[in-house]
Amino acid sequence: MAILKLTQEGTRNLEKELQYLLKRKKECRNTSEKEFILTRMSEIKDILARSITWPMVREAGYHVEPGSTITIEDTVYKERYTYTIVHPFEADPRENTISVQSLIAKAAIGKTVHATFTVTVPFGEDLSYTILDIQNC
Repeated sequence: MAILKLTQEGTRNLEKELQYLLKRKKECRNTSEKEFILTRMSEIKDILARSITWPMVREAGYHVEPGSTITIEDTVYKERYTYTIVHPFEADPRENTISVQSLIAKAAIGKTVHATFTVTVPFGEDLSYTILDIQNC
């Protein structure tokens, strides 16, 4: 059984969802909804049992790894993006958290500051980025 690494916010969100589901379970009369709630509660308990929480303190990092917050720059348009690489359970691009399984994270992991990497996009042009900063837990 692999250990999952979650951010403090991700752990907190799963714990809140579990508390919400416990309340919903007591109120629920619908059998199919209750089954869904029980299944989801079981999933969350399993995730929390197999996880560790990353500390909040971040330091300059030498290479990109799961948990890193990276700032990258598009080599063509010079636009900058900052992402935190997280477990898929926590990924939310609206919050600038991307899954370790995303194309950008897969291409960036293991790279160092000032390294350039290319992301091959299905049915599109390859995108090239330079890593400007790495912050690790």
